[in-house]
Amino acid sequence: MKVLLKPIVSQISVEPPASFEDCPGVPSVTEVDDLLVSCIGQMAVTAGSDLLWKPLNYEVLMQTRNELVRSRILGLRIIKYLVENLKEEYLALLAETIPFLVELLEDVELSVKTLAQDILRELELMSGEDLKQYF
Repeated sequence: MKVLLKPIVSQISVEPPASFEDCPGVPSVTEVDDLLVSCIGQMAVTAGSDLLWKPLNYEVLMQTRNELVRSRILGLRIIKYLVENLKEEYLALLAETIPFLVELLEDVELSVKTLAQDILRELELMSGEDLKQYF
């Protein structure tokens, strides 16, 4: 997984070609994005170890600092996937995740803010803590 981690996560910041939609048989940008989220998310679930989750989580979180809105949203969608699939086990990554989510709460894009809020809410429910104390 370590060998594949950076090349696959780097796909988050790759901008799709403008005339992508005219090619028959080629998946849409939405389909590619969905597959990327599933692929990276399943890498973590399958790894089954926080020793592997930590670098993956960090690389994905770093993508949320990208200037491209699509990259920030994809990064957040992957974090949401991890939270939903790793459940309580994701709480081991909470300390490194909170600062990124706090930054994203102040993003100029409403869709990014909203997704960050959803993830924080989910983490609060899972942990039973008010995470605002860490802001």
